[in-house]
Amino acid sequence: MKPLQIALIAGTRPEVIKMLPVYLELKKRPGILPKMILTGQHRELAHDVLRIFNIVPDLDMEVMQEGQTLLTLFSRISSALANYMTNDRPDIVLAQGDTTSAMMAGMFAFYAGIPVGHIEAGLRTGNLQSPFPEEFNRRVLTLAARWHFAPTKTAAENLAKEGINQNVCVVGNTVIDAALIMAKQKTKNIEALQKRFPFLLEEKKRLVLITAHRRENFGNGMRSIAAAIKELAKLKPEFEFLLPMHPNPNVRPVFMSALQGCPNIHLTDPMDYDEILFLIQKSVLILTDSGGIQEEAPIFDVPVLVLRNETERPEGVAAGCSVLVGTDPKIIQQNFLTLVSKPAEYKKMASAKNPYGDGSASRRIADILLEHL
Repeated sequence: MKPLQIALIAGTRPEVIKMLPVYLELKKRPGILPKMILTGQHRELAHDVLRIFNIVPDLDMEVMQEGQTLLTLFSRISSALANYMTNDRPDIVLAQGDTTSAMMAGMFAFYAGIPVGHIEAGLRTGNLQSPFPEEFNRRVLTLAARWHFAPTKTAAENLAKEGINQNVCVVGNTVIDAALIMAKQKTKNIEALQKRFPFLLEEKKRLVLITAHRRENFGNGMRSIAAAIKELAKLKPEFEFLLPMHPNPNVRPVFMSALQGCPNIHLTDPMDYDEILFLIQKSVLILTDSGGIQEEAPIFDVPVLVLRNETERPEGVAAGCSVLVGTDPKIIQQNFLTLVSKPAEYKKMASAKNPYGDGSASRRIADILLEHL
């Protein structure tokens, strides 16, 4: 009997991270042939994650080009996906999240009559312009999907408000599965990282991890974030501020120009997944506009200041794991200084319960797919 072919289509590193535990779980199931398909939207960053788990993608469409825009990216992915859906025709397509790759994977599978499962379904800000284009992408993907794997009850409720009630399953977020798997591994990357930054070997936590890459923060937002970090580093020289810079030309030059040369600010190239997870665990506090880190940090009891005005992950804010601070330097500084100077406030955030899952989301997704089929 021919095995059921399930294509897991991803384009960016966060997608690959959240798809990996599902891929590994499906590989355990008899009669299932999972295929890891990369569009290449963020080619090297995605491959770095796969290498950690010794996984070779079944297909890399290699669409990434220097200076790409959303329009040129859409055009190249369209051609690649049309060819894949026509020639390979998987039995099921799984798409994760809200990237351009995810939205188009769902859309082209729908056109081809292939059932779609949407992992991390139901996230909403209610504002089509924020985050852009992610809010639009995930709404389109909802229309294409047969199965909606919601990470939380709130996400499922968002779908219900839009009239989506069939095949909506609250499974938790697969990023928790991935983080728990990765946290058990000790890689050579970590040893090199500790040699490079000796303060990571200290028992007392002094690290402040910062990541920023979102499109809505390009321009004034990035400059404001940089100004806030520079001032905090001056006010709190006992802390080490580590910023892995996204390669996007709207991000890296801003931080290099504003922060290079500050003694307790460490600017680095993008880091591998295992390194980022290790840094999260070693951090006393995190400043980020990343969705994934908002979900990962509570696993390790690390408070998060979210460098955005809106988030599609309100569960973390409601649970007390994170605080929305936007990009205003004064607000960022005020919240940072409050947390590091008031132990009771810090402990309250650090001990808040993680609302994003228990590490079994991938198993639940595999069970649901097999049950339906």
